[in-house]
Amino acid sequence: MLVLLLVLGLSLSAGAVTIRHWDWHQPRMNLKLKYMEEYEKLNPDVKFETQVIGWEDYWTRLMSGVAGGDVPDIAQFHNSQTQAFLNHLEPFPADLFDYDRYKEDFINFEAAYLFDGTFHFYPVGIMSGLIFYNTDYWAEAGLTEADIPTTWDEFREIAKKLTKYDSAGDIQVAGFVPNGILGVFWLDLHYQLGGKLYGEDAKTVAWNNEAGIKALELIEQLIFEDRVTEPGFLGFSEAMGTGHAAMVYSWSWLGGELNNNYPDLNWGVFRLPTFDGKLAPGPVARNNHETGMSVMKGARAEAKGAAFEFLKWLYEETDYLVEVNLILGTAPSNRNLLDDPRIVENPLIAAIAEQVPYTNIPGEIPYEVENDYGLGMLQDLLFFGYSAADALALAEAEANGVLQERPVKWYVEDLYVPVAE
Repeated sequence: MLVLLLVLGLSLSAGAVTIRHWDWHQPRMNLKLKYMEEYEKLNPDVKFETQVIGWEDYWTRLMSGVAGGDVPDIAQFHNSQTQAFLNHLEPFPADLFDYDRYKEDFINFEAAYLFDGTFHFYPVGIMSGLIFYNTDYWAEAGLTEADIPTTWDEFREIAKKLTKYDSAGDIQVAGFVPNGILGVFWLDLHYQLGGKLYGEDAKTVAWNNEAGIKALELIEQLIFEDRVTEPGFLGFSEAMGTGHAAMVYSWSWLGGELNNNYPDLNWGVFRLPTFDGKLAPGPVARNNHETGMSVMKGARAEAKGAAFEFLKWLYEETDYLVEVNLILGTAPSNRNLLDDPRIVENPLIAAIAEQVPYTNIPGEIPYEVENDYGLGMLQDLLFFGYSAADALALAEAEANGVLQERPVKWYVEDLYVPVAE
């Protein structure tokens, strides 16, 4: 009898598998744990081991694991790490995941996810730049939702109306603050005027042109002609949170920061105005994708199949995609989820959902190009009195120096397909 029980026990556990998973974001992991518990009930032979590792250590430990042959079976991924890790990620199997349907259902799927015909991390959500506004100041100025601007000319007039000065003429509440994020804001304006981030084959950037100059001149007008903000004013996030800004430009992550750090602030959000008031044909802004999980090539052989089966269930048979986008402040990549009532009823995500079909993803942007020696220079140059053309020429030259040293390999900007009206 004892032998029979031992044999029976071995046979019952022979197909059992434990899937190891890493993430850096605790709220997202908490959501996953809820679904993992449900999956374990549906599949008693599957168990999960999870670990949350801070962002800075996460990628170092993952690469060390690749080198040492000890990686999680499923790793939360971020597309900023595409070049470093792509060769270490297992392609999603076409017999389990419907590539043709994804090309139809997911925004930017071919541009943002397909590499040599396969994809290695699941599309989750999209983030883009928006206008956040203080609803109390909006009401004090006699403005309603009907006054939300659709053109930059309308936006300028509202920004002037919302600006508050003291008796000495100093700004107390800025009507609009791009400070601290000016170069990123400029790039969206550049897109709206037909410009791009990169030149041919992404060997250079393409900024110092008619579209780029006109875009930067609009920012000049807001700062120096309309005086709705000024050099040296608080950065956009602090200004908004502390009530010193009536409107700011930011990507949608700001919503979570405001809720966490300034819970008493009353704020709203709307999509970017455009020069002609229209979204189509776009692009009207840059986007970036919040990617999902990946199965590591170095994962244990017995766990790979189970890992993909779990991801198929999680992403396509549950409400996880809706719930995780609500947590992250992103719009679903899947067009079919954009009209989900939970998405539509969330003002922040509804604004992203309205805008993202008309946004473009350029591919990789080296950190220095976005922050230090490229777009990040435009604010200082403008504040130091450089003309739009001169500022763009200097920033462009510095960015091109970076690209010579670190050539961009993931470049998809030209794959944008204009959207019909």
